[in-house]
Amino acid sequence: MLLKKSQLDYLAKKYNYPLYMIDRFSKMFSTFNELIDFLDANETPPPVAIRINTLKIAPEELIIRLSKKGFKLKDVPWISYVKIIDYAPYSLSSLPEYLLGYFFIQDLASVIPPMVLSPSEKDIVLDMCAAPGGKTTHLAQLMGNQGFLFAVDISNKRISALKSNLARMGIRNTIVFQFNAKNIHLLNIKFDKILLDAPCTGEGLIRVDKSRKWKRSIRDINFMSQIQYTLLERAVSVLKTGGTIVYSTCSTTPEENEFVISKLLKNHGNIHVEPIELPIGRRAYTSIFGKVLQKEIAGGIRLFPHTDNTIGFFVCKLKKVKHNA
Repeated sequence: MLLKKSQLDYLAKKYNYPLYMIDRFSKMFSTFNELIDFLDANETPPPVAIRINTLKIAPEELIIRLSKKGFKLKDVPWISYVKIIDYAPYSLSSLPEYLLGYFFIQDLASVIPPMVLSPSEKDIVLDMCAAPGGKTTHLAQLMGNQGFLFAVDISNKRISALKSNLARMGIRNTIVFQFNAKNIHLLNIKFDKILLDAPCTGEGLIRVDKSRKWKRSIRDINFMSQIQYTLLERAVSVLKTGGTIVYSTCSTTPEENEFVISKLLKNHGNIHVEPIELPIGRRAYTSIFGKVLQKEIAGGIRLFPHTDNTIGFFVCKLKKVKHNA
């Protein structure tokens, strides 16, 4: 959708965005009404969700406990152990149940990458950018606290939060490493499954943090996409043949999502996209910003605030096959 300069200026002023962002958003949606719906949704906070830690408590038991304290919870149709908090009489993090590790507070979108990766208790799994641990603890939960889970993060401060959450949630199958995931090959380990929730510009977090509208530039987007591609290449290098990578970001920019995947597919004939089938999200772009991408990229999904009531998010599932496949 192409808008006139006057329309772009009006929307940039009304919603307090830099002009370049409004221009880009206008090209990501097919109608003016949908663009407005997206901008309006970004002005409202996302719902709070909790992931119940089934390693420690049955969902039914936690629901009863929270209900007795006045909390109102709503089901998520496609995942039984995640609930949306419809009403909270006081802070969730002040509850004994939180301190005991019975649940993790997170956005609904962030539970999707571990679900899609679907690790088993027999797998050797890598979480490349693990802190503060929402997805790491979810992976461990899906693995039944069995197998081997390697959690890597570069930040000392964030590693502390990761370790704290692992302890709180009762995770026992995880080994934590503090170093740059670009050097993951130095561990000399081949992994069955890898989660790369990549560092990004955070453009999808505007609902949570309005300052994100002005914090980043096109230069930042391009810089982050280079880091993301490097990390994804490293992931491919330590993935077993037949293994799976799930790539995700909390950014809405195609440069950090579809373009990164497209470059990987061009450079690695043994990597293919596996379609994600969930009753949430829409198909990833295969034509955007004047670029036509590989059709298989449509197997990835995008989540938007106005259609899914989440933060902006991208998820893609990749499979490594034999070179002659």
